[in-house]
Amino acid sequence: MDGPTGAGAPDVEGLLEPSPAGEAEQTGEGLIFVTLAAFVEEYLTVLVRRPAEGSGSAWCPQWWAHPEAVARLASLWRAFEYLSMDPSLGMSTFWLHHADPHLRALMDPRRGPFAGCAAGAGHRDHEHLPTAPVPDGHLDHPAFSLHAALEAEAVEHPTPEEIRGSERPWLGWIALTHREWPSPPGRI
Repeated sequence: MDGPTGAGAPDVEGLLEPSPAGEAEQTGEGLIFVTLAAFVEEYLTVLVRRPAEGSGSAWCPQWWAHPEAVARLASLWRAFEYLSMDPSLGMSTFWLHHADPHLRALMDPRRGPFAGCAAGAGHRDHEHLPTAPVPDGHLDHPAFSLHAALEAEAVEHPTPEEIRGSERPWLGWIALTHREWPSPPGRI
């Protein structure tokens, strides 16, 4: 099958290049791989080798046509670039806590984004997950909305007692667990 084209095709073109997060990244200074494509094609697919089809893993040569794969691989690339600066445990942390779980999810032949794709047979598109409209006000909470976060900036965090007594306690618990914590020493 051919890759996605026309109406409804995922727009992942801009995700293949690094985003303008900082000047060093814009110039490639300090980066080992200056694009996502370079990271995937020159590092990941060269290093990660799996048995041929029927082995319980899946990969699509058109990985860039799968929005979930692009998002996961971009996360891996950024984690790799950051962790490669740590000479002691950086690569171990990258593989154990980043690459292994993402590769498991990506290469799952039944539920991963490459399910149905085969190295020799080609690419297969999947439908996006269905959603229903979110009711007005349902997620108007600092944990889920920049607008709500800005409005609540001056408000104190609720106490556990206030959360337990609220109409939707799950929102309070999520907000409480997503508040900003001080950075550990030596970190930004």
